[in-house]
Formats: sequence, structure tokens, C-alpha cells
Amino acid sequence: MIDATNMLKYLLIPLGILSAIILAVPNLVVLGYFFLVIPGLILTIIPTVFVYLFATFLIRPFVPSSSRVGASVIAFGMAIALGFLVMLPWRMIEVRRFEQAALPDIAASPAIRLTGNVLVDFPPNPRRSASALTCDHRCTALLDTPGVESVTKVCGDDAATFRRGPNAAGTLAQPDQPQKILDAFDRLSGTRGMRRFEERRRLDRALQADWALRIAQGDTLREHAPLGAKHIDWRVIYQVDRRRGEPRVERLEIRDHTDAVMARKSLVKHRIPSPFFYFGFEGAMTNARFTVGGSNDSNQTRYYDFDPDVELLRLTQIRQPNPAPDSVERMQQKLAETLDDPNATDAQLLLAPLWLRLFQYEAGQDQIDTIAKILLDERIADPHQLLRTTLRSKTDLTALRMGLAKRFLAADEPQARTWYVSALVGLPTATFAQPSNDEQAIWDRATSVQEAAPFLERLADQGTAVVPELLGILDQVVEKPWHERFRVVRGIREAFKRMGPDAAMAIPRIRSLLAERRSPLTNSADDRLQWLVALARMGVPVEELPYGSWVTGPSELQRHSTRVRNQLKRYEAECSISVHRDGATSGSSNA
Repeated sequence: MIDATNMLKYLLIPLGILSAIILAVPNLVVLGYFFLVIPGLILTIIPTVFVYLFATFLIRPFVPSSSRVGASVIAFGMAIALGFLVMLPWRMIEVRRFEQAALPDIAASPAIRLTGNVLVDFPPNPRRSASALTCDHRCTALLDTPGVESVTKVCGDDAATFRRGPNAAGTLAQPDQPQKILDAFDRLSGTRGMRRFEERRRLDRALQADWALRIAQGDTLREHAPLGAKHIDWRVIYQVDRRRGEPRVERLEIRDHTDAVMARKSLVKHRIPSPFFYFGFEGAMTNARFTVGGSNDSNQTRYYDFDPDVELLRLTQIRQPNPAPDSVERMQQKLAETLDDPNATDAQLLLAPLWLRLFQYEAGQDQIDTIAKILLDERIADPHQLLRTTLRSKTDLTALRMGLAKRFLAADEPQARTWYVSALVGLPTATFAQPSNDEQAIWDRATSVQEAAPFLERLADQGTAVVPELLGILDQVVEKPWHERFRVVRGIREAFKRMGPDAAMAIPRIRSLLAERRSPLTNSADDRLQWLVALARMGVPVEELPYGSWVTGPSELQRHSTRVRNQLKRYEAECSISVHRDGATSGSSNA
């Protein structure tokens, strides 16, 4: 007859093996829940059951009892008690950490009226790459609050003070997305989802335009060195602590000039271990895992989401902006006058970048003429960063041609040159049949300025006459290292693709370069494929292309020729779409 001890022993072996498998592959639990809930529950509790049965097995020999079953029951009870005892110190430590972090909220009644010099200390936004301090929506909303003289922004180790007004000292600055405060007011009132997208965009643009008009009319926004601590009247401090193992804290505090906390709102979350030991299961198929059992405690209600902007509005008397409905129209009129005014001030010229900020991939043909004037106006700082997010896709940029070339030549940043030349390359076919001096200057720099090399593709607009020039440029770079020549090589290849049969005289030279053991035209299989497509476009039959000595046998030749044909069809389809679009645009312009 098997006694209780032996029964435990025989039960522990399969439970131990199964627990090891489940802990090593927790996705099995997810599958159990997915197919049938009960198998998932059983798999979840098996590791915990094994631990307590194993503890019972170890304690059982030390329990004096005349009844073997009674001894096993007592041992199991002691194992449970041990589970409570083991968790007690850890739980007490974590509860103490949570209580220390969960400072009591302090409600401001009535809401605080911020005046004088206000300091706003928010941590850097990880989703924004810009490192320079700007006057964001909180800053602009505070500067619009009666009684506020300045806003000192602190972000990490950086700080700057912003003021507004005709006599404000410092360098001219631009408001950074002032319209985001409207979204915060909507979240506060619960009307965020009730506004239609068109209405939301209209209000956003009106507030942006309102700020731009005020700046142009002399109510400028200026930045200067941060004020000293003794000059600060109010501090708005937002703290975020997400260190691993520590309570997760989000806290907004408003302090007066004595550093006394006048208002506070916090969200504190922390994982508190369970009173007794067990294995908890978390996650889904991609991040399934077992943890020591516990709960995520919070000082707020279960679904509370901390929003520092909303809490700032709730605790203070910041008024909601109410821009004039015709602000955008008046801004556009003022911008047109400014671009035509040779004596426009720096503040008035800020209308240009602020106007570009109104559009989020929405500027189309109606705005192109104004953008062209902005590009040609040397008084306006390089706008390439704004244009990246301003222009609607597939917009005909022909009217920007002169400005794009001038800005490329004047640009200091490689990213700016890359964007301008990419825009030039994308202009309609035959745009550069009669090139300007600036466009010729970009071609002249193709071998010395790497961002200019892609523009070689558009030499194709001049037809057969430029083939010797392209071959001459190719001869200049074939001896250079690949990292110095590949952009030029690709620009020339794309030019030959565009030209098609007009570039037939270059076929012998390209064939000879491709035939070399280490061809200077290629660095990968895809490079060679694209050159084969170029040769096919130039008039070489697909069956006669120089595939290379490694292509042997009819099947290999068939496979490579099929790839070339597919690439050729894709390229010609793209060209067909481009030509159709160019023709439609030209037709509508003529109309």
C-alpha cells in the first residue's frame, strides 16, 4: 500500500517536469487559454501547486504525528504559512515605497491665478527629435494669460525665458504648435471626440494664424537667457519617474515664490507583491511570462489617465484662446504683402515659416505660387524642414523649379540638399530641356557634392546630345572608391533609363564596363540588374544582355531574363503613370 509520502513523491516528478516545461515555454499557457479556458487555468496554477507540494514533501519528515495523512496535512499548512512568511518582508518594503511615493493631492480652490514670471519645468519629449527649446503650447497659453510677464522653460539641462510684446528683449522666436492647447481644453471639457475634423483643423489654423499676425504687427515673441531663481514667481513642475523596480510616478506641482506647494496632482503606480507566494501569469503570445504574484496598485481610480496639460488647466486660470474666424485669410493677405515688400522686418518675414506650418501634407496647387516666392526670397531661412511636411503628395512642383535650384546651391546641410535635389528630380519629364544657370551649376557639382549626383538623371531631358557628357562623367569616377562614386553611377544609370533608345551610343561602353571582372558599375546583384534594365531600355534585346559568365544553361538564362522583363515592365509602368500625370497637370494649367 502506497503511503502519503510516496504518493507525494510520485506526484512531484511529473508535476516538476511539467512545471519546468511551462516556465520555459509560457506560450503554452496562452494556447491553453486560446483553445479552452480551463486548460489555460490549469497550466497557470501547476507551477504554484508544484512549489507548495514540494515544500510539503520537504517539511513532512519533520512533523511528528501518529497519522501519516494528518502529518501531510500539517506539513501542507506549514508550507502555506511559509509562503506568507517569505512574502511578508518584501511586501512590506514595496508597500512602504508606494506610500512614500504617493504624496497626497492638493486641490486648488479657487484655481490658481499665475502672474509675473512663471517657470515651466517639463521633461524632454522622447517623441520629438528637436533639441532646441521652443515656446510650445503651454508657453504660448501662459503668455496669453493676463498678468504673466514671462515664461521660463526648463527641459532637462536646458533653459530659456520667453516674453511677448513690442518692447520685449531678446532674439526673435516662433511659437511652437500653439494650437495644441485647444486639444487640451477639449480633453478637459470632454468634447474632444465631438468636434468634426474640419472644425478642429479650422480652429487650429485660426489660432496659429492669430499668433503669426500678432508677431507681424509688432507683438513679438522673444527668447533670452533664463531668469534667475530669485526672479521666479511661480513654478509649474511636471515630474516623471519610470525607473525599473521603483514606483511609476507622474506628478504635476504648482509652487509659489517660496517653493511651497500650492497645488498637486499625482498618478502613482507600483507593483505590490501578493501576501502569499504564487506564480502569476502575464502577457500574450509575444510577451508571455511568469512572475511572482502581485497586483498593480494605484493612488487613483482604475482607468485614470494622467494628462499634465489637462491638470494644468484644471489647477490654474488659463483662459481658452478664441481666435478670429478670418485669421487665416488675413494672414495670407499679410504674407503676400510682406513678400512684395523689400523693407519687410524680420518679424514680418516670420509669416512665411508660420504660414507653412498651417499645412500638414495639405498644401497643393493653390499654395504653390506662394511657396515659390518663399523659396526665392533670400531673406527667409531655409524652409526645407517645413516643406517636407507641408506639401501634398503628387503635387506638381514645376513652379518651384527656380527656387529649388537656388536653395540647393545655398544650403549648408546635406539633408536640405538631398531634399531639394529629390524634388528637382521628381519634376515632370522634359522640364530641364533648357536648363538655367543654377541647374547647370548643380550638374557641375555632381562629382564633388554627393547630394548633387542624383540630379544627373535629369540630363536625360536634353536628349542624345548629353550622352558623351554622361560617359565623360562616368570615366571621371570609375577609378574612385565605391562610396565616392556610387551616387554618380546611379544618377547616370537612371539618365540612360530615361533616355531609352536615345542613349544607344553608350551601349558599347556600358557593356565593356559590365564585362570587367570587378565591374566599377556594380556593388551588388541588384546594381547589375538595374544596369541590365537600363541596357534593355537603350535597345539591347533581353536575350542578348550581358548576364555574366555565371549564368549558364537555358534555365538560368530564362530566370534572369524574366527578372529583367519584370523590372522593365515596372519601370515603364511608373514612367507611363508619371507622363499621364504630367500631361493632366499641364492640361489643367492651360485650361
